[in-house]
Amino acid sequence: MAVKAPRTLQGTLLLVLSGALALTRTWAGSHSLRYFDTVVSQSGRGEPRFIAVGYVDDTQIAWFDSDSASQRVEPRAAWWTAADTAAQISQREWEVADRAQHFRAYLDWICVPGLRTYLENGKETLQRAEPPKAHVTHHPTSDREATLRCWALGFYPAEISLTWQRDGEDQTQDMELVETRPAGDGTFQKWAAVVVPSGEEQRYTCHVQHEGLPEPLTLRWEPRPQSPILIVGIIAGLVLLGVLVTGAIVIWRRSSGRNYGQAACSDSVQGADVSLTAPKV
Repeated sequence: MAVKAPRTLQGTLLLVLSGALALTRTWAGSHSLRYFDTVVSQSGRGEPRFIAVGYVDDTQIAWFDSDSASQRVEPRAAWWTAADTAAQISQREWEVADRAQHFRAYLDWICVPGLRTYLENGKETLQRAEPPKAHVTHHPTSDREATLRCWALGFYPAEISLTWQRDGEDQTQDMELVETRPAGDGTFQKWAAVVVPSGEEQRYTCHVQHEGLPEPLTLRWEPRPQSPILIVGIIAGLVLLGVLVTGAIVIWRRSSGRNYGQAACSDSVQGADVSLTAPKV
């Protein structure tokens, strides 16, 4: 535990302490128990205010505020339970002179056993391993390039590895990778992207490693086959267009032939009238 940011503001002293207080490993990987402690003192107000927030991995388990009426740690998980409260112990640490010795005892005797207790009590939540649902999407950026994005969704715990390879060679330096972020339902999500030349997409593979997977995943972008309904619709449209064009040609030819016949008949009648009325020489 170390002081991160001491500062004074209008007579108020704010000390924020945080750190990974205990680390242990189980079948589901590494886990941590952390307490974020805040001490606020103000001139003329007696004892400082002490606030502590406890986490196991990314799950909040406890909250303590020395100004609260109960003066007790409030659980933030259904399985939260402890014989003594780490937050209250942390508060007492500030009241003794030899804090280093007490911090060591705190870590050795409280945090590590406490973390193991939390992991056992909350094993259905904290020690579960949910594999990622992974897929690759294709995003054309120009006539010459496209972006391939490899998605990993709905996994727990947060540790995961996403890498792109071209013909079996890692493309780590040319890869865009976002930080793992919570999905809002207790799981996590992440993606990694790489820009590739158009037409060479099949040379790239995405590799996903996570402890929830029995073995790593290898993914490629697979172009979606065109829907049979779409194909039938295109064919039907072409046939209909051909029928309309053919019909228009037939109608135009018939109309042109009728007009030509009428014009020829009119010329014949006029010629006959002229010959009948012509004077004799």
